[in-house]
Amino acid sequence: MNKNDFISLLKEEMKPALGVTEPSAVALASAKAYEIIGGDLNKIKLTLDSGLYKNCYSCAIPGTDKFGIEIAALLGVLVGKPELELEVLKEVKEEDEIKAKKLQDEGKVEVKIKKGHVGIYVDCIVITDRGYGRVLIQERHSNITLIEKNNEVLYEKKGNLAREENKDFRNIKQKKLIDLVNFVQNVSFEEIKFVLEAIKMNKELAQYGKQGSGMKTGVTLFNLVKDGILANDIIHYAQILTGYAMDARLGGIPKPAMSISGSGSHGIIATMPIVAVAEKKQIDDEKLARSIALSFLITIYIKEYSGRLSAFCGCAIAGGIGASSGIVYLLDGNLSQITYAINNIAGNITGMICDGGNYGCALKAITAANVAVTSAIFALNNIAIPENYGIVGSTPEETIKNIGKIASPGMLETENVILDIMLNKNV
Repeated sequence: MNKNDFISLLKEEMKPALGVTEPSAVALASAKAYEIIGGDLNKIKLTLDSGLYKNCYSCAIPGTDKFGIEIAALLGVLVGKPELELEVLKEVKEEDEIKAKKLQDEGKVEVKIKKGHVGIYVDCIVITDRGYGRVLIQERHSNITLIEKNNEVLYEKKGNLAREENKDFRNIKQKKLIDLVNFVQNVSFEEIKFVLEAIKMNKELAQYGKQGSGMKTGVTLFNLVKDGILANDIIHYAQILTGYAMDARLGGIPKPAMSISGSGSHGIIATMPIVAVAEKKQIDDEKLARSIALSFLITIYIKEYSGRLSAFCGCAIAGGIGASSGIVYLLDGNLSQITYAINNIAGNITGMICDGGNYGCALKAITAANVAVTSAIFALNNIAIPENYGIVGSTPEETIKNIGKIASPGMLETENVILDIMLNKNV
């Protein structure tokens, strides 16, 4: 990978996402399937991988007070704009919610789980009075690999998917941490200035979180600081900014987050703690942009090993490591200290479970923000878990590979247990 490859990779992986990306993937599939067939809806048949099912299970649909897979699929059919990809439900109105709820009550959606499948998988068949339209999404949330209409294949992506088209994405695994650091250090500011759009978008989302949406983690932390119960320090400020953005996103506010690796939560966590430190330290946009770029690249790097969806909380672990590394860079740390930050988080919160996209993600996010800043500060003071302790490797690349092994195969059975608990709830 050369400089242009890194830039292309960042642009490819940075996408605006309205709400949690898994319901958006479902809505994108149903919207596209309906677009090619049209007519009066009879049934939507969905087959999802377990991770995507889990993340859709109880998360809010942006711009509505509704939750879950069935509503996402129905809204995709009713008003989805597939050309908007992960902002497919951007134009949902109250009357659309009412129609979707009525269709849900009529049993228009059937959902199955493709057990044992590793990676993103959405198979959506929309059946109408004109026949059926089918769309398959794999590997990435917006990566359509098959379009079929009444037994005729209209489009098919051969050779297994996203990785065939995006060689740069695959090749990042062949790089080392020093390559990522050298890139952000030497690329011109003009060439990576676009990453500042992530800051702008996520800060705008955070403004809505200030109004008390979702679980109100950001507002609550702010009030605790204001009342003198918590310290007015850089760690709590990072948690507050992160909490604001996560609360708004998980509360269904119809404003996008800038996602990374297919996840708005990853994007928020990989961005907002760094923004908080930069604001407190009054650091200029150029250094901030370079730090965010490093955070994003390290997040992408980790996700290549852990997978897009897994039983552990990739938002906190991958996004948190990205943020911590970015903070070290922001504060003029060296390569060894960035490695220390990676090791500190790897040996701390790896194993935090993902139990789906829900309000609890905001708590995990503010935990990640705390750990990201603390780990960076420790690293800058040369405090780190020694190499070869636990899952910490002798190189940062080895540590990241070990994190990936914890996700898969390590936590595959954990995923099954979490899913079993969710499926057997009386809700």
